[in-house]
Amino acid sequence: MAKTKLLNIRIDPELKKKAKKLAEADGRSLSNWVTSLISSRVKEAEKKERKERKERKEQ
Repeated sequence: MAKTKLLNIRIDPELKKKAKKLAEADGRSLSNWVTSLISSRVKEAEKKERKERKERKEQ
C-alpha cells in the first residue's frame, strides 16, 4: 500500500471491543480490518455505479 493517511473516528467502546475480536479472528489488526471493510464497500459502490452508467448508455 502506498502512503497512508490517519483517520480519527469516535466509536462506542463496546462496538470497538466487538470489532477488535472480529479483526483478531480474521488475523488482522483492527485498523487493517476496518480498511478492508471500507475498501470492499467502495469497490461495491464503484461496480454499481459502472453498471448504472452502462445501463443509461444502453437506453
